[in-house]
Amino acid sequence: MTAEPTVSALAVSSAATPAVLDRLAAVGGIVFDVDGCLVLSDNPGGHGGQLLPGAAEALQEVRASGRSVVVFTNASSQVPAQLAASLHELGLDVTEDDVLTPSVVAAEVVLERYGARPVLAFGGPGLIDVLTAAGVELTDRSDPSSAAAVVVGWDTAFDRDSMQSAADAIWSGADLLVCSDARRFASRTRPMAGVGGFIAAGLSYVTKCDYEVLGKPSPAAMVIAARRLGVSADRVLVAGDDLTLEVRMARAADGMGVLVTTGMHGAADVAAAPPGDEPDLVVAGLPELLDHLRLADAAAAARRA
Repeated sequence: MTAEPTVSALAVSSAATPAVLDRLAAVGGIVFDVDGCLVLSDNPGGHGGQLLPGAAEALQEVRASGRSVVVFTNASSQVPAQLAASLHELGLDVTEDDVLTPSVVAAEVVLERYGARPVLAFGGPGLIDVLTAAGVELTDRSDPSSAAAVVVGWDTAFDRDSMQSAADAIWSGADLLVCSDARRFASRTRPMAGVGGFIAAGLSYVTKCDYEVLGKPSPAAMVIAARRLGVSADRVLVAGDDLTLEVRMARAADGMGVLVTTGMHGAADVAAAPPGDEPDLVVAGLPELLDHLRLADAAAAARRA
């Protein structure tokens, strides 16, 4: 017989107020960030990295509690199937259907907003293949004026010709969309610089056209994550290491934002965070989040008894 999980008194912090526990008990689905939350790697999306403590157990126990799970990386360098395979090799029980990327969000947004009109996309297979598989029409860089939008992903081959084609499209009326404008992400050795935001910022400077973020923390990303989880946004918990991404996305949609301090942000950042970026709960790692969930579920069960 498997022993019932116990709650570590030391692990449950004072942040778990009765109101927080009530919200945790009402959570129907959890979005887990990858880099800095589940995995530390020197590559975006956790590829080739190592699991953080409690990562595999977190997915398993959350599912066992009856809650649904989505793994959402802001990396657009790989297609969901590749990311799922990489994470599975590390020991996470995830499939392609469990993985969301900004490219998946981009495909839905582009089809809904522009229909059959073509877009000009800059990125590797993690963006191009996802857009193509979803039925998005792509235009050639030799015909930028036909593009309804420029979509920027993780493109380490972006060069002078790419910049000119993108600028020509924007000057012809195309919108500027970027998968992620995260300045940096957590790795095993040091903060790693983001690519998409760098490109989008440069294009914005050249064309004087503001860009729109499609990945975390965009409203579209939260809508699609909640839909994938099968619950309303106010019953979604988003756990991640970045106040400006996971926590901001959750709070803007009345979801629950939990900061896991194993990556980019810590206590000092929380103290300086503006209201929209303040987490509902701060945990030192995923084992502590599990402790809070166990306590919340036990309290809810006791009230029903």
